[in-house]
Amino acid sequence: MTVTSPLREAWGLTIDPEDEYGTGPHAACRAGLPDALSRAFDRVGELVAVPRLAPGGGAAGLPDELRAALSAPARASATVPLPFPLLSQYARYWRDGIRTDHEDDVRRLGVMTGEAVLAAVGTGETRWIDRAADGLMLLCELSTWCWVAHEEAHDRRGWVVPDRDSPVVDLGAAQTVQVLAWADLALGGALEERVPGLRARIRREARTRVFEPYLARRDWHWLHGAAHNWTGWIHQHLVAASLMLLDDVGDRADRDAILALSIAQLDRYLASFPADGGIDEGFSYFWNGACRLLEAIDLLIIASDGLLAREAVARIEVIEALLRFPQRMELGEGWFVNVADGPARPPAEQPWDVLHRWARALGAGDVAAQALAHRGSGASPLVHPQLGLGRVLVACGDAAWREADGRDSRPVLPAETWLPEVQLLVARERGGESSGLALAVKGGHNDEAHNHLDVGSYLIALDGSPVLIELGQPTYTALTFTERRYEIWTMTSSWHNLPEIRGEQQGVGERFRAVEVVAEPGEPDADTARTPEPRTALGLELREAYPVAAGVLSWRRTASLDREARTARISDAWELAPRAEHEEGRPVVLHHVIAGDALEHAPGLLRVRALSGAVAELRWDPGLGAGVLARQQIHDPLLEASWGRAVHRLSLDGAAHGSADLTVTADRDRWMR
Repeated sequence: MTVTSPLREAWGLTIDPEDEYGTGPHAACRAGLPDALSRAFDRVGELVAVPRLAPGGGAAGLPDELRAALSAPARASATVPLPFPLLSQYARYWRDGIRTDHEDDVRRLGVMTGEAVLAAVGTGETRWIDRAADGLMLLCELSTWCWVAHEEAHDRRGWVVPDRDSPVVDLGAAQTVQVLAWADLALGGALEERVPGLRARIRREARTRVFEPYLARRDWHWLHGAAHNWTGWIHQHLVAASLMLLDDVGDRADRDAILALSIAQLDRYLASFPADGGIDEGFSYFWNGACRLLEAIDLLIIASDGLLAREAVARIEVIEALLRFPQRMELGEGWFVNVADGPARPPAEQPWDVLHRWARALGAGDVAAQALAHRGSGASPLVHPQLGLGRVLVACGDAAWREADGRDSRPVLPAETWLPEVQLLVARERGGESSGLALAVKGGHNDEAHNHLDVGSYLIALDGSPVLIELGQPTYTALTFTERRYEIWTMTSSWHNLPEIRGEQQGVGERFRAVEVVAEPGEPDADTARTPEPRTALGLELREAYPVAAGVLSWRRTASLDREARTARISDAWELAPRAEHEEGRPVVLHHVIAGDALEHAPGLLRVRALSGAVAELRWDPGLGAGVLARQQIHDPLLEASWGRAVHRLSLDGAAHGSADLTVTADRDRWMR
């Protein structure tokens, strides 16, 4: 029998056989917790070890270096006014498709409020308590906590203003309530002394905007269907907020119902991950999905005072696999494999303490080493308010992480990883080193979370930085999560390393997929200590990824890394259905998306100076000609952060039947000259 509720089974919690994940109309009435567990949760303020400000000022036991680190971000932005999002920003979403004006200001208000909270904790100074209180009050005064793209008032009533009587619980609401909850825990009585009534206001707003809607409505789309990052993201914050803000005796029933329903949904999310720990949303969404799941479980374990045992969860095999996903995706030098939405060069600041904490519990030395490699040293790396106030407080409260020193640690960088469930292969020349070539190639289908039309696409990196690239996520707009998603150029198959066949791109939907996928040698989670096989390869049949109009009888692609020859190779062999004798247009165009500077371009040859400074040599059959090398300007700030102001696309023409090989090697002689 397949276990569908691994978390509750590990903890021995009751599972409602008539409503396993708490999505039915009477779920809130049926949900509850054992009495002993409920009583333990009453003591959450005592059990969660985070820096906090005592009434009368002063945070006990903090070293001077940590105090300075906690106050540094607020000091740096002390002269910047707290933002207050405007209606004109909000309305832009429906007027011209821009959602970031309003959302960015809401995020910035939450971050700056968190900075002030941390400064108050670090210094005990009333000016920071006042600034924190100002930010908290502004958050309470917002007409909506929901991100504009997720609002319902426009569809229901045609409004471009929020409907305060119908609050929407989404990622934005969850993010805001977490700021309020952790600020209340950190400042507590000191906040009550300085601004009496604010804590009561925080609780009222949290109740009316988040807790009551969550309990009353079970039709939220993120409670149903395929679980994804929203499941972990929202419920992480629901767990924290209900524990910390529903702290009156009269709140206990609602608090316990929210916690029971949240655990059921976290269980659903945990059960959704494949055994190999692969995440089709990619590396970036690991931190906002799987990692948030682990953080929610972590908080529940701590707040239960041992009644919810960590050892029991540690025995769930997929946990270790999830913890290894970041190391499997790392290319080195700040670059990561970025399938789906996500930057190729994401921010270095991530909650690596979560991996370190779980690695200690599981005895997973490689996971701990990976976290330490990104830890740095001293107190400053603990304090990244943009990650969220709760994450900073938890990292600072973890004594082992606080005292750790990562200066002598290096990323794990496995020689080879094969994730069969999401059909993703990552291989490098030498395990443990970012130098040399690395290859990543994916199969999958075109209805994955945060999907791009990318079945069979690949990237090839040299000395860490991708040369043949996955563009990744542009700034989200009104089109991003609609049926017009694939009008966005970065999400089309023509802007991935894929063929365009008779003018057709890949199709949209789960049926457009890779078939006959064969990995060689396909050893999952290869140990960096062992000598890898000389050749690693992934073969895929792509005929099912294209619509019938493309007439693809077969398109066999093999992507391989030859460690002895120090060469990455993409081999394509195809056959198209017959067409009219004088078929118009080019039957096949092979696209290759490239980052870096073109140094030499001729039939069968392109030399590129990669963003790492190394020189890559791309070769193909000179009979295909030089192809067309087009320069694409980049105006999007998210894309520019990874690729600079432009990328290139090399397009080679092919016949209705044929084959083509593209090889990539490092031109070390040219690089050294």
